[in-house]
Amino acid sequence: MLVGWSLHTGYRIRTKQGPDVKAFLPFFIAVCNPPYTRPFHLPRHTADADADDDASPWVPVVRFAVPALLWGFAVTQLSLLAETPTGVICPAGWCIERFTPLAQLATVFLDAIIISQVSGLRRADQDRSGRAWHLLGSVILTSAAILSFLAVWSWLDPVNSAANVFLTPLEIRDVVLDGTFAAFVLVVGTYLLGDFHANLISLVTTGTTVSVLVLSTSLDSTSNVIWSDYRGVATGSVVFLGFGALLHLRRVSLPFGASPHREHTIALGRYFIYALGAFLLVLFHASFFRTRENLVFSPTQVMAAGRVESDTWFADATKSTSLESAAKEYRRRYGLPPPPNFDKWYELATSVNSPVIDAFDQINSDLLPFWAFTPALLRRKTTHLLEHPGLSMGGLLIQDGRTSVSPHVHGTHRWMVDVVEDMVKPFSQWLPDMQLAFNLDDECRASVPAADMTHFINMAYVARSRLQSKQSLVSFSQTPSPPWDKGFLNADDSIWGRRSNSFHVSSKSPIFSQLVAPTCPADAPANQVRWWNRKARCKECSSPHMENGFVRNWTLAADLCHQPDLAHLHGFLTSPSAMAASRSLFPVFSQGRAHSFADILYPSPWSFLDKSQYEEDKDVPWEDKLNSVYWRGASSDGFAVHGSWQMFLRARFVHLTSAIRGTVIRHDMLRLFRRRQSSPAADTAVSSMTLDRGSQSGDASNEQIMVNVSFVGSFSRCDERDCAAEHVTFYGSSAEPPAALDFHENWQHRHLVDLDGAGFSGRFLPFVRSASLPYRAALFRTWWEERIHPWKHYVPLDLRLDDFLPALNYFGGVGTRDAQEIAEAGQQWAQKALRKEDMQVYMFRLLLEWGRIIDDRREEVGFSLET
Repeated sequence: MLVGWSLHTGYRIRTKQGPDVKAFLPFFIAVCNPPYTRPFHLPRHTADADADDDASPWVPVVRFAVPALLWGFAVTQLSLLAETPTGVICPAGWCIERFTPLAQLATVFLDAIIISQVSGLRRADQDRSGRAWHLLGSVILTSAAILSFLAVWSWLDPVNSAANVFLTPLEIRDVVLDGTFAAFVLVVGTYLLGDFHANLISLVTTGTTVSVLVLSTSLDSTSNVIWSDYRGVATGSVVFLGFGALLHLRRVSLPFGASPHREHTIALGRYFIYALGAFLLVLFHASFFRTRENLVFSPTQVMAAGRVESDTWFADATKSTSLESAAKEYRRRYGLPPPPNFDKWYELATSVNSPVIDAFDQINSDLLPFWAFTPALLRRKTTHLLEHPGLSMGGLLIQDGRTSVSPHVHGTHRWMVDVVEDMVKPFSQWLPDMQLAFNLDDECRASVPAADMTHFINMAYVARSRLQSKQSLVSFSQTPSPPWDKGFLNADDSIWGRRSNSFHVSSKSPIFSQLVAPTCPADAPANQVRWWNRKARCKECSSPHMENGFVRNWTLAADLCHQPDLAHLHGFLTSPSAMAASRSLFPVFSQGRAHSFADILYPSPWSFLDKSQYEEDKDVPWEDKLNSVYWRGASSDGFAVHGSWQMFLRARFVHLTSAIRGTVIRHDMLRLFRRRQSSPAADTAVSSMTLDRGSQSGDASNEQIMVNVSFVGSFSRCDERDCAAEHVTFYGSSAEPPAALDFHENWQHRHLVDLDGAGFSGRFLPFVRSASLPYRAALFRTWWEERIHPWKHYVPLDLRLDDFLPALNYFGGVGTRDAQEIAEAGQQWAQKALRKEDMQVYMFRLLLEWGRIIDDRREEVGFSLET
């Protein structure tokens, strides 16, 4: 019974798009249960009674309903101001999501009817009052029966069920806890309805709720922005007026006349409501007067810290100036001797003037857990991947220094493995025999539970310690035992139909609970908290990696373990297009991966082939670039089904920028733009906004920044309903999709934004190579992550995009000089460290390390200067 009631409540919260309308409950109760019935009045003076007898019986109803209606509007508005939205989109056109607020209003009305009926039964004679409990139990049991049916239906078809109420264990825990609390409230409320009017109970409940909400936001810096809005002033006034007006309706609170204990209770309730009003008033004034001095939206502090960290890394990454010093530094960093042929790698690195000689921590961390497996088992795991090409794996074989590509590769993806072969050929003669499985999909594939990963790492350190103690070292073994299995190379087309029991398809469905949360520690928020309200931002989730409203720790910003709210804010997590992941550790080489996954990162064929090419002769100097933010792309984050696109990163970004077109930005209004719900049309992709420079620099002059952001082409990764909704929302009901522009159009603009697609974005490296300023919001990490630094080479953005407008306001206005410095630093470093030669240096070292791990004598294998 309790579970059914909580399912009903949880489902309404989880799917809501509009404001919470439960604050209108007192108004509906006033309409459904008018306070003019004679037995419900307190004893009054005879003259007062006669006066009321001459008045219309609906006068008390109006007198109560009007303040209750104002109360509902005020509390709802105050709740919206205290709640920071995530930018989840309510689609344009005739979509079912747009009727969610109306449906919520209808449910609140039904709640008011139920409460009114229960109140009437409780106020009746003692023989009939028991019917209130019977009615309450019947309603809850009916709700439980309906929702149990929906749960069974969604369990049978969890992907295609439009009313999916299938719950995870964490969600069931929340339902049980909420159900227990709800049952307590229902029982106590039903009991109190026998002595007090329903409006008094609903008033105290909503007043307490909104007070707790405001108190929770008052401790956060965002409250300054909330309360500085003129709407906050009006809302606060209406709330206080509503309190005062409702307090004067005291006489409707006693149904059976006055009694001492009831009078004392009413007096206590009055003082409680007065205290709530006084608390809100004091909080409002305190927040309002401190707003002006605390409103600082400048990244200078985190930018300075980021540059110090970057300079420290540079100094540490290039300390070695000889083979001897490089080998010694390797031992110091990783506690091991370098792999065989380290001298050949060093020769390649120095011949191409690689600026990074020592810092390859990414390779070390990626390969560390594989030391826990025997070389023979790793070879079998690799062969398993290549024996199942339906998993979208491409094989590269190295034998006797020569390379070849597995014959079982999809034609549309063959180019990727061919590019990898071209990348490896210059140094393949120095590699041992091996087979490599490359992930051809955008999504990462290895999701290993945290407990298993911890066990693997502990075993890995034990295995590596035995190598560390060896005095004499040997080179790669010539013949592994057992040898690589090559039987699959001659298999016929039936090999495409093979299915692997180790990989499970999760396409077009949420993966956070199934594939992400298990990779986090048991006490992490991802395993302790289920973030139900997708339209409200979780402040605690972003606080570990944010400082002063900007990203302070870029590595931690991608860690999903402390950010359960991101389950709703990225296409990869809500509805990946192609997802076949394993919970076992497989040696899968991927171009990019989310933080919690265990894929081995390697340089992307997309970047090596210059699919998104930067041509310096088509770039323009910073001074000649338009002061504009530019983005063009497709909605490729995931497969849009059942409205999942409303939460995609790219969709939220385009929708956010559409809300600031033609708007004046001031520091105390930045958060208000995210509340606008305008729908961009194809012909309004370019517009301007004014950046307020005088507030920081004392300069009264204003500078215009253009907003040039739009999707291009038709929406294709979606079902029919969602494709139509996306088209209407972003292009209008009759507009044709805008055509894609030449990629070199990017170089005409100062501010370029890079966003994740289905996987990592292939545009970021060209953006860094250009003379423009790159902004980056990304969950996926790549091979070059450790050598490209936030605030030194680009501007990092949180995936919630709260910091985009403040960053744009700064770098497009008073921080123009800082913007140019970051753009120039990124361009200069990219010319040294992000070349094709640098990709080959990274790949050579990666495969040397991997070759040692799969060697049967790996606890003796290493490079020595004496050999």
